[in-house]
Amino acid sequence: MLLLKNGHVLDPYNQIDQVADVLVEDGKIVQVGQVRERADNAIDASGCYVTPGLIDHHCHLYPLAKIGLPAEAVCFASGVTTAVDAGSTGCATYPEHRPFIQSSKLGIRAYLNVCSTGLSSLPVLEDADPAHWDEGAIRACFDQYAGELLGLKLRTSAPIVKELGYAPLRAAVELAEKLGVSVMVHCTNPPGEMSELLSILRPGDVLTHMYMNQGSAIVENGVVKDCVLQARERGVVFEAADARAHFGLEVAQTAIRAGFWPDILASDLTALSMHLRPTAFNMAMQIAKYKELGIPFSTLIKLCTQAPAAHMGMLDTIGSLTVGHAADVAVFRPLQRENIFGDRPYGNEGQKQMMGETVYEPVLTLKDGDMVYRSVTF
Repeated sequence: MLLLKNGHVLDPYNQIDQVADVLVEDGKIVQVGQVRERADNAIDASGCYVTPGLIDHHCHLYPLAKIGLPAEAVCFASGVTTAVDAGSTGCATYPEHRPFIQSSKLGIRAYLNVCSTGLSSLPVLEDADPAHWDEGAIRACFDQYAGELLGLKLRTSAPIVKELGYAPLRAAVELAEKLGVSVMVHCTNPPGEMSELLSILRPGDVLTHMYMNQGSAIVENGVVKDCVLQARERGVVFEAADARAHFGLEVAQTAIRAGFWPDILASDLTALSMHLRPTAFNMAMQIAKYKELGIPFSTLIKLCTQAPAAHMGMLDTIGSLTVGHAADVAVFRPLQRENIFGDRPYGNEGQKQMMGETVYEPVLTLKDGDMVYRSVTF
């Protein structure tokens, strides 16, 4: 039995935002509130936030991607208990990586790249030509691994799709419609106007890297484009997943001031961007950055717990501190400390920066009730 005492519990799904205790037993949440029962292991979480384990809805994991991050080490140390691999594998490579996924303590789901080999060819760009997709093998993957695969992934950057323009995106959406799944589209430096891209997407499809500033973006002349507002009204999901360069500080500032916040907050971490200042770094740093940009902390916790869990169809198991659910829990200590946030790595031309005053230090992570990470200071 484990008792987290006196922490500020933030559980958006259950509308809890108060100092309370969390009792864990046999890997499950047993009680949230004023716990009078004695526990063998009681930890004082005073001054810390206690939240559901974070869900990183967009990252790339090793060995699914050669440039993937070491999943458990990076995720558990940043409060993440469930990670979504965003298209590192395709129908020809996903099956061979399933043993890793199945054996990981970290909860893992995936988007399947429309390209058969996924991102395994990097640094050579993947083949986005629909004529080369193996629709039969893609369908077989979704039939066989329906509980593991969330949807299709396509990178629609101009250097990838080339003269094909938006034809691959139209084909991906058409295939997703047949399969009954959603599409996640990487929109950085698109081959045409943002308005055309968004017009292709359906309710539930995900536009990731929403605040990117390469090519046609979601803002123009200091305002959020009408086509973007209309897409949200139709149910298109906007995800902030910034990595090293899929983010423009001025775009984000303009959109957030106008109230155009993400539907989901993720990271797009790889081995190239994990722990890299002043960019995404990890999910805890993403939260700190968007808090500095003006989004309330409690809202940000919702955007990386309840919101992705709902989109994944998994609110019955993850994304909250619901009694009876598996004890996936994160504890963060707010620290008043100056920190630079930037939209490109140091040394990159055109980098924009802002100074923040608060960071959130991950001090404890529970996965299924096990302490998979604990800071020596906690």
